[in-house]
Amino acid sequence: MPLPSFSYVNCSIAGMDFILRIESRLLPPAILAGSRIVQTMPAPAFCQGIPVEYFSAIEGNKLYKLAYFLENISSPPTTKSIWSHGSAQSNAMLALSALAQLMGVEFHYVLPYLSDELKARPRGNLMSALERGMHMHIDSELYRRMTRKAFVPAEGDLVFGEGAHHASVGYGFHLLAQEIGQVAAGLGIKRVFLPSGTGVSAFHLAGAMHEMDVFTTPTYGDALYLQAEFNSLRQHAQIPHQMPKILTGSRHYHFGALYRELWRLQAELQAETGIEFDLLYDIPAWANILENREALGHGWLYLHQGGIQGSVTMRERYHRMFGPAIPMKISA
Repeated sequence: MPLPSFSYVNCSIAGMDFILRIESRLLPPAILAGSRIVQTMPAPAFCQGIPVEYFSAIEGNKLYKLAYFLENISSPPTTKSIWSHGSAQSNAMLALSALAQLMGVEFHYVLPYLSDELKARPRGNLMSALERGMHMHIDSELYRRMTRKAFVPAEGDLVFGEGAHHASVGYGFHLLAQEIGQVAAGLGIKRVFLPSGTGVSAFHLAGAMHEMDVFTTPTYGDALYLQAEFNSLRQHAQIPHQMPKILTGSRHYHFGALYRELWRLQAELQAETGIEFDLLYDIPAWANILENREALGHGWLYLHQGGIQGSVTMRERYHRMFGPAIPMKISA
């Protein structure tokens, strides 16, 4: 398995052309062998020296969130253990479990709740993180303390916020912005879009993209929640900071809930583009993109979120509720 590389791929859906940035290993053989890839960029320099098997766990925007630690993995800060919190199929959870392995420290992860089914038979990201030695704590009170930033770590403990947020998270997104800037002119890219959970990735990318607008849409909470998160992050920014532009649709999708139209939308996206998208973040984002196509216009880039293995249990839930997905033809 080689170090990760990133492909820029021509795509189209419902008469809307865009460029997709995606980790090359997630592309099917037909696209890898075809002519739709217009640019391929090598792994960032901070990936050098990291065993390649870790990049199946540290992927998507988590690769850039953890760039500071990956670059300094040979001389990490004095750390006894890593703590974080979030959901049971979090991509950040899996990425942090891999980082803890690389650093040779324990990883403790706090969940507010876990279904009996997943307790009995862990799958997806949860199974992978447990296999990497994660210590799981199902503790709603401790989870609430961590969300309120009231958790007091012991000496030597390193605490990451939900989504792997930390003080140096902006470092990696400056590197990502540099890569996008290198290829933007040749590919006619004028705008960049990525979904937002906590909004950390979109905020820091927007701050580093000086000549392009960054668009996003909330997938966790609503637009008011996301704007409040951006405002809070800006208060702690050390320099004036460009803000992401928030797109919203006519319907708010509750995080992790199942919707027949989104199940059909992911099938149509895969049929039209030949590429699988994450169910939790990518697909609700695409529902809003299709309602806001005029705002994006022509010459825009979509940042694929990775996270395919984290969609395993959600895909199972969709199958149980709605059966096989039938593509929904989207009008132009």
